[in-house]
Amino acid sequence: MIKEMIKNHWLKKMTSVIVAVAFTVSPMTSSYDTKAFVVTDKDVTRLERLSQPSTSYKFSTNELGVVNFHPSWGDKEANINSMLDYIDDAHELGVKILLFPEMCVTGYVSSSNPAAEDYKWAVESAEELDGPTARTFAKVADDYDMWIIYGATQKIEGDTLHAYNSAFACSPEGDITAYQKIHPVEGSWCTPGETPVLLDAGSYGKIGLSICYDTYATPELGRYYSAQGCNLLLNPTATSRGYSLEDDSAWEWYYKNRIESAASREGFTIMSSDLVGKDGLNDKYTFPGGSVILNGSAAYYGGTVGANGKGNTKADIITGEEGLVTNVTALTARSSGACNNKDFNPELYTQLYKELADKKANGESLSYKSTTKEQPRAAVVNMTGYWGNKDKTKAKMIDYIKEAAGKGVDILVFPETVLSGYGYVEPSKDPFYHKYGVAMQVATAESIPGETTYELSEYAKKYDMYIIFGMTQKEKKYRMYENGVEKVYNAAAILYPDGKIDSYQKIQRAGQEDQWSVCGTTPKIIETKWGKVGIDICRDGHFYPEVGRYYAAMGCTLFIHPTATTGNAWYRESRIGSYTDRDGMAAITCNLLGGDGIYNPSGTFDPTNDEANFDENGNFVGGDSIPEDAGEYDASNTYWKSSSWIGTGGIFNSTSLIITKTRLGIDLNGTGSESEVYAQNSLTSPLGLEVADMDLSRSGFSITGFNPSLFSKMYNELAVLYRGEYKSVYGENAVAKPVTINVNLIPELSEETTTVEETSVVEETSVVEETTAVEETSVVEETTVAKETSAVEETTAVEETSAVEETSAVEETTVAKETSTSEKATQPVVNKKKTTAATIEKVKGLTVKSLKRKISVRFNKVKKAKYYLVQYSTNSKFKTVKKIKTKKISVVLKTLKAGKNYYIRVCAVSGKTRGEWSKSKSIVVRKK
Repeated sequence: MIKEMIKNHWLKKMTSVIVAVAFTVSPMTSSYDTKAFVVTDKDVTRLERLSQPSTSYKFSTNELGVVNFHPSWGDKEANINSMLDYIDDAHELGVKILLFPEMCVTGYVSSSNPAAEDYKWAVESAEELDGPTARTFAKVADDYDMWIIYGATQKIEGDTLHAYNSAFACSPEGDITAYQKIHPVEGSWCTPGETPVLLDAGSYGKIGLSICYDTYATPELGRYYSAQGCNLLLNPTATSRGYSLEDDSAWEWYYKNRIESAASREGFTIMSSDLVGKDGLNDKYTFPGGSVILNGSAAYYGGTVGANGKGNTKADIITGEEGLVTNVTALTARSSGACNNKDFNPELYTQLYKELADKKANGESLSYKSTTKEQPRAAVVNMTGYWGNKDKTKAKMIDYIKEAAGKGVDILVFPETVLSGYGYVEPSKDPFYHKYGVAMQVATAESIPGETTYELSEYAKKYDMYIIFGMTQKEKKYRMYENGVEKVYNAAAILYPDGKIDSYQKIQRAGQEDQWSVCGTTPKIIETKWGKVGIDICRDGHFYPEVGRYYAAMGCTLFIHPTATTGNAWYRESRIGSYTDRDGMAAITCNLLGGDGIYNPSGTFDPTNDEANFDENGNFVGGDSIPEDAGEYDASNTYWKSSSWIGTGGIFNSTSLIITKTRLGIDLNGTGSESEVYAQNSLTSPLGLEVADMDLSRSGFSITGFNPSLFSKMYNELAVLYRGEYKSVYGENAVAKPVTINVNLIPELSEETTTVEETSVVEETSVVEETTAVEETSVVEETTVAKETSAVEETTAVEETSAVEETSAVEETTVAKETSTSEKATQPVVNKKKTTAATIEKVKGLTVKSLKRKISVRFNKVKKAKYYLVQYSTNSKFKTVKKIKTKKISVVLKTLKAGKNYYIRVCAVSGKTRGEWSKSKSIVVRKK
């Protein structure tokens, strides 16, 4: 092959510029006949990449706010009053953008029974875009110069049986815009929306709205926003603790995996606001709260223990606490995702989703479940190739193939470009450029099928094994040129047990791959005895979820992903794990591990010395001698230092993963962070083979309300906006635009429709602890293998426990404990309430009893009371207080300071009406 390149070297200068549609190839004028086939030079051209918007704004401390909101189910008036109190608190802190949770105005409803009370409530409580609730908040937003976004049900014109689950956005100018949840999972009362909402927030940037399941299950919406410069994604949510009633760990994993992968992929900052506490008709749901503010580097600015704006994927989310959470330090919200990359390809995604939409329109299902009885044994090979030396690399690969065969492996995956090495070397230092006039990757490229794939295919047949490995691929009948430079594909060779040879060409390039490769255009799905398998490479899966979604919706239950990722790529587990958790595909992702490029710690390498640099077969043998016993990752070893290597590869020391789906998340099968040497190897996989038995029984794709038609139109719109000469598939205005009304142009509200009454008393609190006297005893199971459980699943048993020894479902959180003044300052949780004049009985019979670091509180029941507020303070005048909200007449105040004297008082609340405070009682908390 190298000799052939020398013979035909003159052809590389013959190029022509031909205008073509995206990713087409057009014949050039010269050809050369060699080895029984015609070599024709072709120019690979794409549509002009037009500039895309980007936005950035630095928010000062406390300018962003999210609320852990505990609604009074079925009582809009009480909820609106409570929200107005939070808005007042936020205004005092200087909040500029304030987010409330999904359905906070009404309380949460999930029902498909039109005769049910909660179904009726969801529909009957719905209001128009310019309804009294929206008018109330829009006027406050205008007065306070604040963005206020909240969740409520919205009327559908002409439909009295259904409503939208909407997020209403009120601007500082008094504008009202609503986003209707596109993928509702709340039952048949809720009609899906079809209108993305990207708000122009002036100097703050662009705000995208996405409700709960839309955020967690549909990356397409975030992509649409990101491509248009979105720097803030707001996620009003109602995610429940339905995963496990014992603790929040399963819920927290799901929540973090979904929002961290979205933020890190798109680059925008996410504000997520969740309901907290008991909610729903008869308190059938339990919500954890867990509202957070985080950016693309998994840096939490609010909502986690010790939030500080520094990346922390192990951060503990605060649950079980009502209150306002603001950013504890300044943060810059910017649009910086892969949607601005030149290889972002909305033209292709338009066609992929259109294919899915056509299938759905023809009555074909886009939901799948694995039916395989046999389960595959898979292996990844953590290794690097020898840069520019295919013969030496092949020998190493064959050894691993034999080892895998001895372990009974069915599917063996090697990393990206393993055959020839990954790193791009600039022409002045690349010996292949000096000798052949092309990059190493081009000089060592082969057609597929070709010499190496034919050779290794014999092992695939011999061992009844699928073998997938990375290499550079040239076309058999022509050379490809892009902008006058000869290039090849970054490809994955696919070898079947029956001798078939196939390949996939990487669609989205990374780093300096554009110096030697052109983009592929076609997804690859292969058929195996375990079901369909989709294949992509590195950046395709890490930053572009569209191809993976296409695979899942086309029935793939397994996803294979060779990669070349340097450093501690913390996002790999969440990004690739999302294909398993969200899309239902088990995943095998194999990364390079070790040094890559020209080894030159001595600094004496001479790229022009052909005799020293190449053997008789054209393999690169130059540079310093590579140590064969470098061992596991060791940053102090010369081999493991990037400075020892010439090229963009340097050191690869990230992870490989074999992932399968479980009922409550994913299983890494002992790979990645679960591998034995992961911690001691500085968060790196072990060298060589990792083997796992995969269980595909829970694999399968099922997204509630999956709407490929809308997504195709959204990508089509992006192509129209950002690709020169692109011809729209759907014509103009295929994606509906949101409606906006300004409150100042609406006639004033009458007294009869005024929802909120001004109130008087302010109670300052710092930390809220919910101590309801219920113990949840059932665990909610997912009803289908791959079905997403966005929000809430009904619990089936609630059992009251003794009043004194009650344990709340949310008690075991770190923030529920007493914290120091400095800790409170870095994690503001505020809940100031205002109440109207008392028209309800005063609480009587208050008794308190000291326990070990606890106080038992009892009092008499009050008629018409919906709940009670219990305040406790170390100050007799209650200047600073903590409080709890409970429906029970006995509670236990916990994690108190031993030896301290506490004052306790109680009042009853019904709707917006609160009774007088009881006479306070004081007691010293005992130590033992």
